[in-house]
Amino acid sequence: MITWFRNVKRKTQPMRFVMILFAFVAAFLFTANIRSANQFALPAQILNRASRLQSQKTEESAIDKLWNINVFGDDDNIKTEIERDPLLTHHPFDNTCKFPLPNSYAEDIIPFHLSERMRQLKCEVKQKDYATMDSEGYIYVHPHFVDWPRLERDVQCKVDIIEGGLRKPERNMTKNSMFIKKTLEIPSNERLFVNADAFVINCYNHSKKAVKPEVPIWKKPFPGMKDKNLPEDEILRVKDLYSYGDYGNKIREQVSKAVDRYSIDILGFDSTARTMFMRHMPRTVEVMAKLDYHYLYGYTKVADNSMVNLAPILVGDMEEALKKPKYDKSGDFNINWLLPTEDKMDPTKLNFLWKIMKEKYGCESLFNEDISTKGLGLFNYPPTEFQPGFTENPADHYYRAYYLAVYENWKYEACRDGEQLQNEFVNIWRRFAHRYRNICHFGFTFVTTLTHEAGLVLEILDEKLAAHLSQMHLNGDLDNTLSIIMGDHGNRIGAIKSRYTGRIEERMPLMAMRFPTGFAETYPVEYKNFLDNKHKLTSNFDVHKTLHDIVHMRLGDNKAKSDEGRGISLFDAIPNTRTCADVIVPENFCMCMIDVSSIANPLPNFNKKKPTDQKMDQFNTLKSWLKTENLDDCVDVSSLETGQTFQEMAINPLSRFGLRTKNNASMLELMKERNKKNPELNYINFEFSVSGTYKNGEPLSMLVRTELFVEKSTSQLIFEPMIQEMPASCRFVSIFDVCQCLRPQL
Repeated sequence: MITWFRNVKRKTQPMRFVMILFAFVAAFLFTANIRSANQFALPAQILNRASRLQSQKTEESAIDKLWNINVFGDDDNIKTEIERDPLLTHHPFDNTCKFPLPNSYAEDIIPFHLSERMRQLKCEVKQKDYATMDSEGYIYVHPHFVDWPRLERDVQCKVDIIEGGLRKPERNMTKNSMFIKKTLEIPSNERLFVNADAFVINCYNHSKKAVKPEVPIWKKPFPGMKDKNLPEDEILRVKDLYSYGDYGNKIREQVSKAVDRYSIDILGFDSTARTMFMRHMPRTVEVMAKLDYHYLYGYTKVADNSMVNLAPILVGDMEEALKKPKYDKSGDFNINWLLPTEDKMDPTKLNFLWKIMKEKYGCESLFNEDISTKGLGLFNYPPTEFQPGFTENPADHYYRAYYLAVYENWKYEACRDGEQLQNEFVNIWRRFAHRYRNICHFGFTFVTTLTHEAGLVLEILDEKLAAHLSQMHLNGDLDNTLSIIMGDHGNRIGAIKSRYTGRIEERMPLMAMRFPTGFAETYPVEYKNFLDNKHKLTSNFDVHKTLHDIVHMRLGDNKAKSDEGRGISLFDAIPNTRTCADVIVPENFCMCMIDVSSIANPLPNFNKKKPTDQKMDQFNTLKSWLKTENLDDCVDVSSLETGQTFQEMAINPLSRFGLRTKNNASMLELMKERNKKNPELNYINFEFSVSGTYKNGEPLSMLVRTELFVEKSTSQLIFEPMIQEMPASCRFVSIFDVCQCLRPQL
């Protein structure tokens, strides 16, 4: 679609010629007036941009600009468009670490039990709702027509405002306790705001026939979002419409104050890889593309499970961790150097980034974690790592009390109350972003239950999340915010993890970022560095450094020397020579592929072809791809020749067999023996150089990577070739950009 649109731009447009000719005549008649009118009422933003170019370019008059218009096409505009928005600024092949770029629809993970395409989930409605919450968090109580058209007259509802989920030092286990702080009667058939973060609505049958009128006939917990500017723990009436009065008169919208700091909103999904997200969330991915989200393609987790991967992002370096030995007895990174696993740290003392924003800059904060069951929680489990819970609320809006009410006497299953419950958890993320869209804030939402066992279930949220993002864009909720959608790691429990591609997904989680509106123009150096870095090897500590820069607004002229500690901000230049040792990724999680040319049998009963034959097969794969992608009108396919080098690569055995730690010597030996018998290399990557010419005769050279699906002996080209020798007039990294630039010249 993009290619078609750009090609249309290059076509000659007769009507455009007539219009320009007419404009030229008009301009010629009024040349004197036009030349004297050199002051224009331009917006301040355009004037600021123009002022930076005044020393380099003299002002053109209107008639000069008409002379310079290309009537028969806009090839210069095409090139400018590519320069402004190139597909690539740094190629992922241009790294010392040859990390894999797996196919989102790889054949080894497509079977239904691994990647079922479940677009909707129909939930049985066991009991109809007596109260509902709208998309903005307001409550409607409607007990009279629950079973329309049958009328219920003697039902009354009350609100229990609840708190809890905190640890009391004297008892030490109260993190699983909640209590009713206040009970209020709630009116029906009105839009209401309950000013609390968590509350339960109970409805009672007070008719004369009621057997137990004191026992609620319906109850449900709700996540609120308290407003510190309104009376606490009270119920307030709210208008349905903001833009119109009760008589339909239009009301002028109040102008919001300019925001002087960026905010951060993070939506995390447990066990979610980038490729898994693309596979199961296609509508969301398309919306994210339109909103200019960027993915980190070389992003690799630093350890096994959730907590040890999230703490380096949200907290960074911990004093307790840095006191530990850097390496363990295997000679690799010591897990305790990342996150102490036996110190029983007090989570209340952790220096979360949102606490820094609150204490230093007065920003609002949210910690919204789907705990999945009463005894769990990121900073409550396992008991050897942390003391059981926070002693005080870690954020302005903390939802453990709500989740304790949700999971009270209930074990997670796909449906509850006639719907997919995770919709409500994600709604908290969206409502927080909307409430504080013009106020500095840091929000962290983490949804566990939906994807922890089977990532394919995420797909039932696709349409809803796509709609949320679209609405957030319309509302301006993303304008001043660094928005992140991420996973802590890939699936590490379900059946998919044992597949070759599954092992890669487990180690390369989702990390997608969208920058505040205007960020690229305001901070062009930082933005350019990020575009390069998203195709380099990165890890959790780099993301922390990036967030740290946003928290302190260390950007542009305010950019200070980077703090000491692990990681490099994505806004700084990251070297392409990094290895797993540089990004603090242990060998058993490392995705830098190794040479496997010496392995004769990647799978049982499969013998590799001779290198010369294999090289020819992969070369033919490239030529077929060039024709399929309609690049043979730009590249002279008949001129192409392969170079001398031909690499065979795959992930290392520790990663292939899913080793979680290198400290277990017996497991390590078993893995080595297993690798000798069957390395289970379902895929092999090949990398080789190709030279030739473009259609205009200029020299061409590129680095190509293909993959062989061993079981079926089928090959595909990976990503796109890396251009090594560019045409003089079209110096772009992506072959698609190069060819789009060249075509008008051919």
